[in-house]
Amino acid sequence: MSHKLFFIPAIIILLSSCQKVIDVDLNSASPAYVIEANLYEGTHDFHVKVTKTTSYFSSDAPPTVNDATITLIDQNNVSHAVPNTGNGIYTLPAFTAVNNVSYQLNVSAGGKTFSATAKMPLPTSIDSLTYEEFGGFGGGPGGGGGGEKNFLVVTHFQDTVGIPNYYRVLVTKNDTLLNKPFDYYLVDDKIRDGQYFDAPLFTAFSKMGDTLDVELLSMDAGVFDYFNTLSEILTSDANTSAAPANPNTNFNNGALGYFGAFTRSKKSIRIK
Repeated sequence: MSHKLFFIPAIIILLSSCQKVIDVDLNSASPAYVIEANLYEGTHDFHVKVTKTTSYFSSDAPPTVNDATITLIDQNNVSHAVPNTGNGIYTLPAFTAVNNVSYQLNVSAGGKTFSATAKMPLPTSIDSLTYEEFGGFGGGPGGGGGGEKNFLVVTHFQDTVGIPNYYRVLVTKNDTLLNKPFDYYLVDDKIRDGQYFDAPLFTAFSKMGDTLDVELLSMDAGVFDYFNTLSEILTSDANTSAAPANPNTNFNNGALGYFGAFTRSKKSIRIK
């Protein structure tokens, strides 16, 4: 993911009787650290990526940070060093994470320490995946698809009653992750606590013979807020936004990015 520092440090407005001259400086803001870390339930390698922002107009890849000191603090208050493995990636091998507990990630770089806490929620499992022929706006007969049938895949799962739940659905179609701006499928249970969810994947219309791998991620409110604001930024019309912005973060001290603790459930389906 490319990272730009969407920050306007100085706007100079010169007024005259006939015009306004607006000087917007998008290049002078100091680079910020961007931290991306995904911790999954079970025993997995835990990866942290650290980069810096570039200027707004730069086309260069974000510079990587390889001199950070990173520690993960587990549910027993034990610190685990996360060593650098090159190219801005830090890896703690074979770490076992459990649900319903909180983890803290500390990243020290450039004389500052950035901390974030994420609680790994209880897991929610996908019950099943189904599909049905769809001839609406997505294509297929009557939908502008040139006569080829389109199918709508629906994810079914039971929400846990009495516990705030926050979900993201990831879809991989024919071995390609759908990760464009309108592919972010995010939902919470604020008005549907304890209900059964039938979640149609309107951005993943499929043809006969397609294979879809669907992953349901459960997360806490802070990480959900990051993905929700990121989705809003990516899908917003630039003409309706007064100025670019960064997604909300659960890191303190001025860092961007997120530290997420996830449980996940996966199922696959083939359209036939």
